[in-house]
Amino acid sequence: QLRGLSTTDIGELTSTQVGGLANTQLAALTATNVSALDETQVGALSATQVRALTSTQLGGLSTTDIGELSATQVGSLAATQLSALSTTNIAALSTTQLGGLTSTQLGGLTATALSTLDETQVGSLTTTQVGGLTATQLRALSTTDFAELSATQVGGLTSTQLGALSATNLSALDATTMGGLTTTQLRGLTTTQMAGLSTTDIG
Repeated sequence: QLRGLSTTDIGELTSTQVGGLANTQLAALTATNVSALDETQVGALSATQVRALTSTQLGGLSTTDIGELSATQVGSLAATQLSALSTTNIAALSTTQLGGLTSTQLGGLTATALSTLDETQVGSLTTTQVGGLTATQLRALSTTDFAELSATQVGGLTSTQLGALSATNLSALDATTMGGLTTTQLRGLTTTQMAGLSTTDIG
């Protein structure tokens, strides 16, 4: 029955009504119907309801709708749901929303999606979240994004992650951030990576 409602009808549902819908009812909605929900209605969905949305339905949400999701709602998304979000929607996630994602969820994003994060978003990631990024994801970060990593974040990188970084990636780090590398991490750097460091970084 809900599937037969027009987008106008969907838009007239109250937050309470939307929050009371069963998962099966939500799953029956078309992507067009879901896209008719405004930010207040989307924000009223429980984490369980959000988890029940299909990738197609999530893909129809606007950046404004995505912005209304709480960190708990975003944290409930499965990897397949996150991958369905457009790069524009990923880029629109707030630092609070990103904080609700586990390292596994972040690790499931494509390198292209991760590269849309700006320096503030990247800088807000926890050491655990950064430690869960794949080598491909790290290489996809811009030098500006990479420069926002803190000494603590860099100190949490594994030897595999560090070994996959280009000399350009490493040269984007300032002396303070480089100071976060442990002796073991430094010994694992290749000659090419070391050659790309400035005298200030080495000093």
